[in-house]
Amino acid sequence: MNLPPARAGSRASRPLHRAAPLVAAVALAILALLAPRPARATGDPELAFWTFETDHFRVHHPQGLAPVAARVASLAEAIYGRVEHSLGYAPSERTEIVITDDSEIANGSASTLPYNAMRLLVSAPEDTSTLGDYDDWFLDLVTHEFTHIAHIDNTSGIPALLNAIVGKSFAPNQVQPRWIIEGLAVVSESRHSSGGRMRSTMFDMYLRADVLEDNIAGLDQISSVPFRWPQGNLWYLYGSRFLGWILDVYGPDTLRAVSADYGASIIPWGINRAIRRATGKTYVELYEGWKDHIRRLYAEQIAAVEARGLREGTRLTHHGRTVHYPRFVPPAARGAARDGDEIVYFRDDGNDRRGIYRVSLAAPAPGRARQEELVARTSSASRPAFTPAGDLVFTALLPWRNEYYRDDLVFLPRGEAAPDGDEPARRRMTHGLRASAPDVSPTGDHIAFSLNSKGTRYLEIARLSADGALSDRRDLVPSARFEQAYSPSFSPDGKLLAYSVWTAGGYRDVRVVDVATGTFRQITRDRALDTNPVWSPDGRTLYFCSDRTGISNVYAHDLAAGTLAQVTNVKLGAFHPAISPDGKTLVYVGYTSRGHDLFVMPLERSRFLPALPPPSDRPDPATEAPPARMQRYPYNPLPTLAPRALTLDYAPGTYGSNALTVSVSGADIVGRHAIYGVITVQPDAPAPDVLFGYDYGRLPIDLGLRAYHAIAPRRGYRIGGRDVPYDERTVGIVSGVSYPIRGEFARQTLSASFSAIAFKGKLPIGAGLDPYAPRTVLPPQGTLNVAHIGYAFSNAEGSTDAAGAVRGISVSAGLDYAGRETGSSYSTYAFSSGLTAYVAMPWSGHHTFAFRVAGAVSGGRYPRGASYAVGGYDLENLTLADTLLTGVTNSSFTLRGYAPGAVSGRSYFTQTFEYRAPIARPDRGLSTLPIYLRRVDASVFLDHGGAFNRFETDDVALFKNGSLVYSPQLHTSIGGELWLSMNLGYVLSSQLRFGYAYGLSPLALPGGQLYFVATNSF
Repeated sequence: MNLPPARAGSRASRPLHRAAPLVAAVALAILALLAPRPARATGDPELAFWTFETDHFRVHHPQGLAPVAARVASLAEAIYGRVEHSLGYAPSERTEIVITDDSEIANGSASTLPYNAMRLLVSAPEDTSTLGDYDDWFLDLVTHEFTHIAHIDNTSGIPALLNAIVGKSFAPNQVQPRWIIEGLAVVSESRHSSGGRMRSTMFDMYLRADVLEDNIAGLDQISSVPFRWPQGNLWYLYGSRFLGWILDVYGPDTLRAVSADYGASIIPWGINRAIRRATGKTYVELYEGWKDHIRRLYAEQIAAVEARGLREGTRLTHHGRTVHYPRFVPPAARGAARDGDEIVYFRDDGNDRRGIYRVSLAAPAPGRARQEELVARTSSASRPAFTPAGDLVFTALLPWRNEYYRDDLVFLPRGEAAPDGDEPARRRMTHGLRASAPDVSPTGDHIAFSLNSKGTRYLEIARLSADGALSDRRDLVPSARFEQAYSPSFSPDGKLLAYSVWTAGGYRDVRVVDVATGTFRQITRDRALDTNPVWSPDGRTLYFCSDRTGISNVYAHDLAAGTLAQVTNVKLGAFHPAISPDGKTLVYVGYTSRGHDLFVMPLERSRFLPALPPPSDRPDPATEAPPARMQRYPYNPLPTLAPRALTLDYAPGTYGSNALTVSVSGADIVGRHAIYGVITVQPDAPAPDVLFGYDYGRLPIDLGLRAYHAIAPRRGYRIGGRDVPYDERTVGIVSGVSYPIRGEFARQTLSASFSAIAFKGKLPIGAGLDPYAPRTVLPPQGTLNVAHIGYAFSNAEGSTDAAGAVRGISVSAGLDYAGRETGSSYSTYAFSSGLTAYVAMPWSGHHTFAFRVAGAVSGGRYPRGASYAVGGYDLENLTLADTLLTGVTNSSFTLRGYAPGAVSGRSYFTQTFEYRAPIARPDRGLSTLPIYLRRVDASVFLDHGGAFNRFETDDVALFKNGSLVYSPQLHTSIGGELWLSMNLGYVLSSQLRFGYAYGLSPLALPGGQLYFVATNSF
């Protein structure tokens, strides 16, 4: 409980402008888009960081990653000059780089406000990743992220002048569509290496599918945040191909000129002005020319494919989005009641739960859809494996040490999966090992898998017991630093193991290793991506995927003869082959413009095609970066902790006049420390308000501390029978801790805080006080020391095609107490709790019933204890225009159909019932304009609740229109809404609601409430 108390359903306490001139709107939009993100700690408090410093970079790293950090530092210095030459700009200040190995995904990020910073994850891409085509992963990663720095930091003109005055707060190049920002970085990563996504055949497949199926993304879609597949990858895919074409047509200096032009602009979103000054055409005009280009390009490619004769399977599933790793179910795992071949595979379609599903290859009955069963929930893109007894082994992303989520192996005994996928018998085989892609030997006594550590993946083998326990784990084949081993597969006799390996120079090949000796032989050695090897049932043929023709297909390698044949010849792509136990059927992962799905085809050797040679047109791989001058020392947070910029706000204050608020903040690059300060000055106030805060991130808990001085006008206390205003001063110190409890499918948080507040108000009595006047009523003063504990839990799950969460619950509870035990002058207490629940409707998984109940009780002797207000949307003080200018939205927990704060008291209770259904998904905007309509949903609702001072259900009397009426303490309203999911300014997402609510009690607004507001669903 803090002062002033929060009010349920009330508008934000920050006053808002009723109108703003264009310049103010632009400034606010820029600040909203470019505001520095909160610091994120590295997570593990035990990590000791060190720093490599070069001429242009500081590379910060945990102790165990020194070799990686040294390599990144050398690469960064080599890349600096190349990117500067390409873009005509490079920052003069050092760029901070922090590298961590706390994630299983390959990724990085960059920001320029308030200082230039790059955050790099060490893990290399998985074998199925769109990032998988590279000759040096750290070269690609550092090039991509530093291109962001050099592009976005290029600021001049008025924005540079403003930065010189208030600190680094403006970066115009950030305020443009993501396809420009990410597309330019992809072009850069590809032109400075022999890999990159410009050469990726998987990326090429994405675009080819859109062209062949007449599904080319509009310029409006790639300029916003679309739902359509491949969602965020659209920015990288379309942006790189489109910008690469512009550079080919108009010359390599085109985007250098555009970047400099846009970086000097004070008014954002004029992207077509900048490109027109460089090329004479707008992006809209250029896009039409580029679409003609890619239509011709893919028509020629498909003509060559068709000339050899198509070899394509029949589509088995129709989910789209993400599908990986099909595997035939062995007879031992099939069960007596199941006939025919079955497949298990990983699926993440954005709607149903992610996990391993089982599907039969048998045709369904006429008029019926093919039935699938969730076998095992998992958040990791898992490759399933079976023991000879039919037990399932797979990968799950599991918490470890409550600091990390790591890939670990899970053992699920045969026949013990629950219908809803929550397997009670699943057993964790490893703990924090970072193991993935398991395969079990035919005898069941060994298991092979890939192990990820410090940027290298190792091929591991271990003994496997009948209950899933591992022992005698070892490297089967040693990996050189930064090599990657993927997808091991035992031969039918268990003596050999095939796997895919990435080695220096960008070689992604297939090897076969002798399990007994560890000696291996290369099956392929070329720049094609050769992946996912599997064996024929007789062990004579090795099937794998290769993109040697520019399109990924399935190939068959005859081990005895050493010959290679092409099995599939598809227009789009074929991945992850699975061979039936009788050797007569091939199942593979194919592709459409909606994503991946399973395809099935007969294996007929007579229809195999001769394999074409691998590509030979790649440039030479990047050479090792020359040694850079650098020094190493223990990490010092002070250079990045110091505040770099001021944030100014001028808005109505508490004393009637406008108040000027100046804010500063700072956070070190590693996330150990964060500081912030705020001072608010009002002409009529006797003193400014001041706030200082500090957060510490090197504990198992998140620790925060803030101290403040505030002054506010008060009324309600009397001198000589007169109500006299006075000033109340408050000085407070608040400390808080929170502790997350990480689970596989649920999130919990424990929190505690202590607030020590001293307040005092002095009435202006003066010398002329009448001794016979009524007794003076003095304002309260003293201390209020409040202890708080809280708990939150959530296992709610979302869905791409539904309006909000579709299943699960969220629970929260908090208790505040002040009294003699806390050293407080006053006693007070408050207990609050809330529950939300979501249920997908059985007749449509996209229709949802959502329920929320919340309440609080409070009491004590403190005269200004917790007060709760319940009412409808605040349409007067928080209009839609206010929201667009400030980002502050109406609360989603309201009693719609009533005035804001219609009822208040020291306790409250509210509940809401909503039925939600999708209406349409336009997923369209207006060309490159920064406004985009993503989807339209509808809801019908019932709100019920109120605020009161007594725990009883008696009606209370009130006067309305001069007449005495009675009103219940709890009030009800019904209504309906249309939800418009919008994307504004290219990156800001907002939900606009147009609705009508009708209150059913005497306190309701006459005629109901018609509203159009910005808010978010619970």
